[in-house]
Amino acid sequence: MALEPADPLSVLNQAFRDAYAARREAVLSRMGPVIAQIDDVLILRKGGQRFEAPARTRRYHEYKAVTHVPLALHVLLASQQDALDDETRTRLNTMRGLITASATSLDTRGLPAEALARQHRMLDASLALVDSVLAANRVTRAQLSTFIHAQVPDLMKNAEDSARDQIDTMHASVEAWKRQMTAEERGQLRAVVAASHMSRPGNVAAQYFSITLGDTWEGRFHEEDQQPGKRVLSSEATFDEPAAFSLLATHVLDARTSRGIFGEETRMARDLLADAAERILADMFHTSPQPPGTSTP
Repeated sequence: MALEPADPLSVLNQAFRDAYAARREAVLSRMGPVIAQIDDVLILRKGGQRFEAPARTRRYHEYKAVTHVPLALHVLLASQQDALDDETRTRLNTMRGLITASATSLDTRGLPAEALARQHRMLDASLALVDSVLAANRVTRAQLSTFIHAQVPDLMKNAEDSARDQIDTMHASVEAWKRQMTAEERGQLRAVVAASHMSRPGNVAAQYFSITLGDTWEGRFHEEDQQPGKRVLSSEATFDEPAAFSLLATHVLDARTSRGIFGEETRMARDLLADAAERILADMFHTSPQPPGTSTP
C-alpha cells in the first residue's frame, strides 16, 4: 500500500523528485545542441532556440500504406479455416472499397514509373484475393500462402524506398543544421528518437544518427544499448517533445550521479533493486540468470 500524501516520508520523497526534476532541467539547458525525431519531424534545440525540419515526406507514407494492404489481408485471413464469419466478410468488403479507391488515386501521385507499377501490382493482387475469397466464402492455406509469398519482393522494395526517403530527408535536414554549427557544437550534438513501445531493433532514425554522430553502428543487430557515452537514445512510447528531450537530460544526469555514488556510470541505468532481486531469486529458485541468447539446459 502506498504512503499517504501527508505522510512525512511521502513529502520527503516528493521533495527529492522535485529536486531531481529541477536538476534535470538545468542539465538540459546547459547541454549542447540536441535533436529529437518525433514521427515526421526533426526538432533541434540549440542555444535556447528551437528549429523544425522534416524527417520524412509523403512518399514514405504512400509506400508504407500500400505495403500494409497484403499484410493486413494475411493477418485477417490466416485464422480462417471454414466459411468466412460475418465480421470477416464485412471487413473484406470494406477493404475492397478502400483498395479500389486507393488504386484509382495512384496515377495522380507522381510516383516514378517502376514504383507506380509496383503499387499497382500489390493492390491489384490484393483486390483479386479479396474477390476470390468473397466469391468462395472461404480461403485455403495454400491460396493465402501463394498470395503473400508472391508479394514479398514488392513488399521489401517498398520498405527499401521508405527507408531511403526517411534517410535522405533526415540527412538533408541534419546537414543543413550542422553547417550552421561550430565544430564544438557538432562535437556535442546528441539525438533522441521517439520510438513506439516494443520498438524493433534497427530503427531507421537510430541507425542514421549512430553513423552521423559517430556512435557505434550495429546495423541489423543494433539493440539500442543505452550506454552513458552514447549520443543517440531511443525514447519508447514517448511522442511528446518535452518528454523526449527530458530523456536525454535524464541519461546524462543519471550517468554523472551513478559515477559519483557507485563509481560505475551504468549502475543507475539498471533498477536500483536489480542486484538484490537477482540474489533473492537465485536463492529462492536455485538457479541463476542466463546470458542473452542462451537457454537453460
